[in-house]
Amino acid sequence: MPAASHTCWAAFLPDLKEVGEMRQTTRAFLRRCRVSKPVAEFVVLAVSELVTNAVVHGEGEVVLRITVAVDVVRVSVTDHDLAPAVLKEAGRDGESGRGIRLVDALSDAWESNGEETWCEFRDARAAA
Repeated sequence: MPAASHTCWAAFLPDLKEVGEMRQTTRAFLRRCRVSKPVAEFVVLAVSELVTNAVVHGEGEVVLRITVAVDVVRVSVTDHDLAPAVLKEAGRDGESGRGIRLVDALSDAWESNGEETWCEFRDARAAA
């Protein structure tokens, strides 16, 4: 695998049906980029949570961008909502409030500035 980075992106209107499609697309892209399976599973889960968050709480078109470089996988989800994603405490029976907390726990770094929420995963690629 060359040292260059590889990017996959998709833009779509907010629809919960897109969440499963983005998981499948992400999994296939990471496999082609030879991202280690354990890291790939964390990335797929983060994509699911961030896309769901954008569809449910965001505004307008959603854009998912995944970049795989030599030692990092970066996931970025944008929409047109200016309010940043925040860590929340979910109630015991609450139906929401766990997604960003999960991204925080799984990723090596994450941030939200409103329109964009991103996270990064350090990766050891599978041997060639």
